[in-house]
Amino acid sequence: MKKPRYEYKNQAKQMMSDKYGPVIVILLISYAISVAVSPAAGVVTILAMAGFTYGYTKMFVDVTKGTEPDLQNILFIGFKENYTRNLICYLLRALYTFLWGLLFVIPGIIKTYSYSMAFYLLLKEPELKGEDAITKSREYMNGHKMDLFILHLSYIGWYILSAFTFGILLLWIIPKVQTTTMLYFEEIYLDKNPQKTQLISE
Repeated sequence: MKKPRYEYKNQAKQMMSDKYGPVIVILLISYAISVAVSPAAGVVTILAMAGFTYGYTKMFVDVTKGTEPDLQNILFIGFKENYTRNLICYLLRALYTFLWGLLFVIPGIIKTYSYSMAFYLLLKEPELKGEDAITKSREYMNGHKMDLFILHLSYIGWYILSAFTFGILLLWIIPKVQTTTMLYFEEIYLDKNPQKTQLISE
């Protein structure tokens, strides 16, 4: 981690300052849809979450670019842009994390962070296959998992406080955490690819 944690957090806070409205609306709609399909069937949930995860990641990449998220684009882009690839990536990430988690909780957490850049990399490099994004994420996160874990852990006070608001405060906390995460991913990516300057391919 090149910068102190507070710099990522402050930058994320500034980037989110005028974008909470559309981001919160998208989060609520995504959550409502995921809850609606969950009782239907596990397969339906997986199919839906593969598309939503791609769109969810793009939303926070857009925030780091200074772009206001577009509701229709974010909700459906994961189903329109190479959905089969997104589904493979989602399935493999879930499967590998589950298998490692069978060994114990800690290996599962470690692998969650190992594969955490996968969808970000699909946005950065649209030509990547789902399985290649998983592999590349593992390579890129080597040596960075603990830093990102501690960065996330630094928000624990806010998560505890949210319990006293019946979770409502999470609508403001989660966007900041996710934007902070994208900023950290961007730093890792540019370290590996110093010739690139854009968050996603044009």
